[in-house]
Amino acid sequence: MDKVVELRKDENEQVERLKPEAAPAASEAVKRRASGRSMRGGRAKLLVLVVGLVVAGLVIWPWLAHRWSHVAINDSRIAANLVTVGSEVSGRVVSIDVIAGDQVKKGDLLASIDSETARLELSALDAQIEGVNAQQAQLQAQQDMVRTQVAAKLAAGEAQLTAAEANHRASQASLTNASSRFERVNRLASSKVTSEQTLEEAQATLSTATEQEKSSAAAIMTARANLDVARSEEAQIAVLDRQIAVLESQKAALVAQRGQKEVDLGRREIRAQFDGVIDSTFIEAGEYVGPGTRLLIYHDPNVIWIDANVKETDFGRVKLGAPAAVTVDAYPQLKVSGKVTRVGEAATSQFALLPSPNPSGNFTKITQRLPIRIEIDQQEGLLRPGMMVEVSVDVVN
Repeated sequence: MDKVVELRKDENEQVERLKPEAAPAASEAVKRRASGRSMRGGRAKLLVLVVGLVVAGLVIWPWLAHRWSHVAINDSRIAANLVTVGSEVSGRVVSIDVIAGDQVKKGDLLASIDSETARLELSALDAQIEGVNAQQAQLQAQQDMVRTQVAAKLAAGEAQLTAAEANHRASQASLTNASSRFERVNRLASSKVTSEQTLEEAQATLSTATEQEKSSAAAIMTARANLDVARSEEAQIAVLDRQIAVLESQKAALVAQRGQKEVDLGRREIRAQFDGVIDSTFIEAGEYVGPGTRLLIYHDPNVIWIDANVKETDFGRVKLGAPAAVTVDAYPQLKVSGKVTRVGEAATSQFALLPSPNPSGNFTKITQRLPIRIEIDQQEGLLRPGMMVEVSVDVVN
């Protein structure tokens, strides 16, 4: 036992002697290993930082480039010409031939309004026009008769005047002859060459010739008066012309009224003015409508566009014809291309129903928005008015 104890003491003494000499070497080894691990850790961190910066640059740069070259608008809507069809006449709706969602072609019947009264009024106007035509025909026949009679009287009067003038010329010749004979006989009677009886006969012949000349002259005046009377009867033709003209004006007024009734009758059949789709109907068969009553709304699905409002700080960058990329909220996977076709001339606040005065003097500056229009094409009927879209306008290309 004593030997064992002594051996253990010797070992312990040796270990104690070895400890001071081995400690510095072990400490140096630990430091070298720690330094190596620190350097490797620093390089790894640097590498991670560099990789992170590269990845961040690759991710952020396209976004920055896009923000620089594009104007983004996220509150835009698809728009179209929504046509409200209203009644232009009064009456009861006979039928409504379409419902919301129906496709219609140009000329298709949309609704019908009772037309019985309009047809009866049209028939009454036709009867009045026929009556006026009959009166005109009667006056024209009377005018033709008067014209024939006047022509005959004029011909007779001219012939009578011609005969009276010829008779007057003959009576003048007879008067001239009788006057010459009387002068000769009178000279002979003064010289006691001829008898008183011969003188008296010459004087009687002269008196007879004088009276015949006066009678023939009066006949000329009578013929001329008759001719004037015949000519005055031509005025009846002008009077009949005026009566026919009055009837013609009455007929024109009736024809105009008939045209109005035909238009009224045509308006009782409401037809589509273009190819489109029905958006909504507001009436049912049997309802009474008046002028201006809304019947339905429809639009052409192939004619659509986007109305967007651009911040005034970006408005100056947007140009006509600029390309635009459109994302439809209803179809996120659908990508639509368009281009700017119109730019607004006033901010949207100028069209507000309620003005925004500043009587108190307290002013808060708010960025205004101006409207633009972007032309797009229909995508197999998927795009509908009112759908929300997001627009990115290229302001560089």
